[in-house]
Amino acid sequence: MRTLVAVLVLMVAAAGCASANVTATSPDPAGLGVAGTAPVGDADTGPVQGGGYPDPAGDPAHLTDVRTAGQDGFDRIVLEFAETVPGYRVTYTEPPVRAAGSGAVVPIEGQAYLQITTTPASTVDLSGAGPRTTYTGPDRLQPPRGEVVTEVVQTGDFESRLAWTAGVTERLPYAVQVFGGPPRLVVDVLHDSGGGQDGNGQNGDGHLRPIGEASTDDVAADGTAAPVTLTDVRLGAHDGFDRIVFETAGGGRAGWEIGYTDQPRAQGSGAPIEVPGAATLSITLTDVALPGDDAPPGTPPWDGPQRQRIEGAQVLTELVEGTLYEGRYAFYAGLTGMQPFAVGRLDDPQRVVVDVLTGQPAPDRPVALTQRCEGPATAVSYPRSWSTNPGDAVAPCTRFAPQPIDPPEGTDARVAPIAVSVEPTPFFRLASPDPATEQDRAVTVVDGRQAVRIERVATGDGLYPQGTRTTSYLVDLGAGVDDGPGTLVANTVGIGGTDHGRDVAVLDRMVRTMEITAGSPAQESVVAAYSGGGGAFTVTATMRDGQVCLRIPPDGAENCVAPPTATGVTTVPLALVGDRRVTAGVAGERVFRMEFAQADGDTLAVLPAPVPESATGGFAVPLAAAETGGLRWSGADGSELGSR
Repeated sequence: MRTLVAVLVLMVAAAGCASANVTATSPDPAGLGVAGTAPVGDADTGPVQGGGYPDPAGDPAHLTDVRTAGQDGFDRIVLEFAETVPGYRVTYTEPPVRAAGSGAVVPIEGQAYLQITTTPASTVDLSGAGPRTTYTGPDRLQPPRGEVVTEVVQTGDFESRLAWTAGVTERLPYAVQVFGGPPRLVVDVLHDSGGGQDGNGQNGDGHLRPIGEASTDDVAADGTAAPVTLTDVRLGAHDGFDRIVFETAGGGRAGWEIGYTDQPRAQGSGAPIEVPGAATLSITLTDVALPGDDAPPGTPPWDGPQRQRIEGAQVLTELVEGTLYEGRYAFYAGLTGMQPFAVGRLDDPQRVVVDVLTGQPAPDRPVALTQRCEGPATAVSYPRSWSTNPGDAVAPCTRFAPQPIDPPEGTDARVAPIAVSVEPTPFFRLASPDPATEQDRAVTVVDGRQAVRIERVATGDGLYPQGTRTTSYLVDLGAGVDDGPGTLVANTVGIGGTDHGRDVAVLDRMVRTMEITAGSPAQESVVAAYSGGGGAFTVTATMRDGQVCLRIPPDGAENCVAPPTATGVTTVPLALVGDRRVTAGVAGERVFRMEFAQADGDTLAVLPAPVPESATGGFAVPLAAAETGGLRWSGADGSELGSR
C-alpha cells in the first residue's frame, strides 16, 4: 500500500497541476500535489488580501471547484477558478454570518468564522448566449480528516462578489497563497497556534514577526542574472507591523532597492506619482522580466491594480504601482509616518517581503463574539471566553462576564460588568441629559430603533461611589410604563476591579449584534432616528447597484452614494419638510464615531449604524450643510481617521 501511495504522489507531481478528483487515500486530498504537504504562505490571524481587492480590474473569474481536507498540521481550503484568481480578502468575521444579497443569517458550525471573499467572481458565466453555471458542487462541505475546520459554506454570490465562510474550532493562524495551472486560491488553517514555520518568520505562538531587523536606512540586494516574473502583490495587517508581499516565479531571484523618498516619480518619464500619506517608501524590484518575456510556462504575470489598500492596516495608507522599466519594477508605499521597515526573502514560492513596523505595541486582537444567546428582550452575541447567566435568579442572557456568573436570588447586585435589561420608563425620560454626571453622548440606531450611547461618571449621590464610570446604550422600544416595554438598557459599570476599557469595547461590539424582540419591530433598515429639537424623523438605507441609497420615509426622495473607503466618510443632503434639510451619509467600516461642529459652536456626536448587505455605517443629523462648522471622525480606539 505504501508503494502504491508513493507512485500516486509521483504521478501527481509529474502532472504539474492539481486534480479535483484526487482520492481520499492521497496524502494531498485537496489537490495541490506534493508541493502542498506543508502549509503555504505566512500564517497569522490578521487579514490578508491581494489581487487588487476590493476594486480589481477585469472580467469576473468563474468558480469551478471548491475542496477542503485535513492534512498534517493544518486543514486546507481550495477555491479553483476557470480563468484567473480574482481579487481576494481573507479575514475572521464576527457572527452572525449573513448571506450577501438577502442578509439572511447562515448557520455555520464553529466557534470562529473565517471568511474568504473574492471579486470580481461568480459561479455563473454570463458572457455567452445564455447563462452557464460553472460551479455545480455543494454549497456546504466538510473536510475529510479535518481537525479545526468544521465546515465550509457558500455565503455569497452577489453583484460579482463571491464569498465562502469556514467554521473553525477557534481563531487560529492561517496562511493564504495563489497558485496557477489551474488558478487556485489556497487557505491553510493551522491545527494549533504554535504550528507555524520558522522559515516564514513565525513566532512560537503562531503569530508572525517582522522578516528581519528594522530601520529607516536605505537597503539594497542584488538579484540574479535570470529575470523573474512578478505573479502576485498582496498586503497583510499583523500585530506590530503591516506587510507587503511581492511573489515571483522563474529560475532567478529578484533584487531590491528600498528607501524613503520625498519625490515619487515614474521611471523613464519622470512624471510625479501621487502617493497618499505623510511619508513615502520607495520599493524597486530589480531583475524583473517584462510580461510575456522569459516567464515560466503557464504563469500569468501580476496585472494590477495600480493602487491597493487593506482594512486594518495601522501605518500603510496605500500601495501604488509605478512602472516596469528596463527590468526595474517600482512601487511606492504611502505611510502615516517614516516608520522602521525590514526586508527579506521567503522561498517556496519565492517572495520579497517588506514589513513596516507600526511603532506601537502589538494590539490585543478582539476576542471573537462566537457565542449567542436569547434573553427575554434580545438575542445577542458575546465573547467566546465569557459567560452569561443561566436564568435561575434573573432573566437568562442578561448578564455577561469573563468569569462564571452566579447572581444571588432576589437582588439586583452588580455581579457582571455588562448587563442588559428592559426598563418600563419611556425612552425620552431615561435619555434626558444629566449635566452633573454626563461626560459624552452620541446618537445611534440599534436594530432599527433610535438609541443613544451615554458615558457618565458618578457623583456619589446614587447607586455607585463617586468617580465610577458607566457606559450605557439606551434603546427606544416605544411607549413605557403601562403601555409597552419602554427602554432597553445595555451598560457596563467600572466597579469591582473590572477592566472598564475592555468591557466598553466588548459592549460596543455586542450591541452591533443585537436583534431586539421586545417592542414594535423595525419595518425598514433604519440607520438614523431623531425625536427632539431637530424634528422627528428616521433615515433608512438600502443597497442598490453597489451604492447606498438613503431616504426619509415615507415620501422622501432617495439620494444614493458610493460606499467610501474603510476610513472615509461621504455626506449627502436629504429633504425633511419644506425647506428644512438633514445631512446624511455613509461611513467606512473602521469609523466608529463622528462629530459635527454646529454653527453655534456646539458638537453633535453620532455613531454610524450598520447598513445591511454592506461594510458601511449610515448616519444622519438634523443639520443642513450650512449649519455644519466642521466634521471629524475617529475609530473605536479614539484615533482620528479624518476631518473636513
